[in-house]
Order: sequence, then C-alpha cells, then structure tokens
Amino acid sequence: AAALDPNITALGEIPQPPIMGNVDPSKIDEIRRTVYVGNLNSQTTTADQLLEFFKQVGEVKFVRMAGDETQPTRFAFVEFADQNSVPRALAFNGVMFGDRPLKINHSNNAIVKPPEMTPQAAAKELEEVMKRVREAQSFISAAIEPGWLHSTSICNDFLGCF
Repeated sequence: AAALDPNITALGEIPQPPIMGNVDPSKIDEIRRTVYVGNLNSQTTTADQLLEFFKQVGEVKFVRMAGDETQPTRFAFVEFADQNSVPRALAFNGVMFGDRPLKINHSNNAIVKPPEMTPQAAAKELEEVMKRVREAQSFISAAIEPGWLHSTSICNDFLGCF
C-alpha cells in the first residue's frame, strides 16, 4: 500500500468545492462523502480491488465502476461512510494503481444506487421464488419416482402442462 502524502494530510480538512447545478439537498452529504477515481485500467481493475484499496483511508459504503469497458481506461466513484475519509483518499491522487497513476477528485454527484425494495415488493419476489422452488421440487420428485410423473399433471412456466 502506498503511503499518504504528508504535505496533504498535514493540511487537515481540505475545503469542499461548491455543489454545482440543481442538486437534491438530500444528496449533498452523499456527494461530500464520494470521490471520483479516474485513469483505471479497463482490463484489470475491479470494484472489489478499489474497495480493498480505499478501505485503508476509511469505511467504504459503495463503489460504482463507470465508463466504457471497451476503452483502455475507465473511472469509478467511491462513497465513504463519513466525509473525513475524503481528504485521505484525495492524498492518493497520482499513486500508481496497477500500471496507471490514479486521478482522484471530489465527486460532483452521488452514486446512482440500485433502488431499495419496498416490503411489498420483497414479499412478492419471495412468493415468486418460492413458486419456482416448489416447481423444482416437483421435477425432482418426478425424476426420483418415475411412476409419479405419469399419474400427475405437472404445469410450469417453462414447459407448460404435461
């Protein structure tokens, strides 16, 4: 692991850049806890590697890879649990990560995360999964007890009824 630049860490808190544009006020804290990480090797860098790397500066809440995978470089956003981790992360700007120097800046936006499920949506998804489990159990029973298959009509979404 690379050492932090003592000149940057000695500064203490680095002032935050102004929030640009029309930003949802509920997202400002997330933006302030997030850094942009650029110049990543598209072929070799993973979100898990970034998570492990940035854990040394603070608790990482979320990592999102972005950019075109077919291009030589990509970028990512790393969101920390608290804003105090951001200056420590910024100190790694220029540090080699694999075969490229990292470009780390304050983020201008929050990470777009997958939507959280409502309890109703989670219950519906669980119901659908359990339906598939019961269908699979029927097929397993049919394979174990061949006579059972001929005496019972089985219907499912994939094969229809037989």
